[in-house]
Formats: sequence, C-alpha cells, structure tokens
Amino acid sequence: MSRKGEKWIKHTWEFESTEDPYAIQSAPSGEAVCPQCKSVFKDKRWFIDEELAEELLEAENVPKLLCPGCRKALEKYAMGYLFISGDFWKTHQEDMMRLINNEVEKARGLNPLHQIISIYEEEDKTIIETTTDHLAERLGRALYKAYKGDLEFKWSKGEKLVRVYWKRD
Repeated sequence: MSRKGEKWIKHTWEFESTEDPYAIQSAPSGEAVCPQCKSVFKDKRWFIDEELAEELLEAENVPKLLCPGCRKALEKYAMGYLFISGDFWKTHQEDMMRLINNEVEKARGLNPLHQIISIYEEEDKTIIETTTDHLAERLGRALYKAYKGDLEFKWSKGEKLVRVYWKRD
C-alpha cells in the first residue's frame, strides 16, 4: 500500500494463468520417446537425439508418447501466428520459405517442441501457425534481419499467444 494525502491506495494485480495445457503433468520415470517426431524425453526435458530415439523405439519397455509439440500440432493448438504480406513476399517466396525452414530446424535443435502446425494463404497474406510463441517471434526476427521490412508483434493479455506481422512492399 502507498499513502497519498490522507487516503490509502491499494494496488491489486490480476494475473492470468499462462500454464500450457499440453505440458506433461506427471513425467515418466526414466526415458520416453515421441513416435511422431522422434524426440527423446530424458531428465525432465525433450531433446533430439536420432540414434537414441531409434534405440528407444525398438525397445519394448520404453514408453512411447506424443511430445507436447506433436500433440499441439495434431490438435491445431497454435501459440504463435506469423502473417507475411507484401509485394516482396510474392516475388521472393521460395527464398524466404527456405530461410523459414532453416530457422525452424535450428529452433528444433534447441527445443523439439518448436514446430510449424500449418502454412496457408488467406486473401493477400500467408499465415504460419506455430506451436510456441517463441518460434513465431524467431521467424519474424529472422525475416526482418534478412530482408528488413516492417515487423510488428502483438501479444495476448497473458503473453503466451503472439501474432507477428511482417510486411515489405
């Protein structure tokens, strides 16, 4: 509380829950593998190790469960949207998509839960839906760094959903 004149002013803060409904509630003891993207769960985190994933997929006693990224992609639960528009996009779409795919592979190397759910056209723009807000931000920043243009971020109230707008005419 703070005092202003003779009145006490009470400050209250309201916070929205930003918990991820797809996060694992009870982690398996030991290791697990995602049969879809072949990421490995070990030491309470997901990572990519192709050799270990193949071993675990062949083992009978290792749980095979979908990682939160694959579950979000399967159920189309997007946490980030990247809107790409402008004349520059129309003429350089192939090069820009190559940059986006390379950036997704780099991000997946750090965290396999970063995935693209879908890419589709709507009116005069392309929309890329991602499983995490960080991936959408990363893709927008990569486009801006490589091709400049206008970049804008709009976060939801709880700051777990982001809409990234990139445009260049």
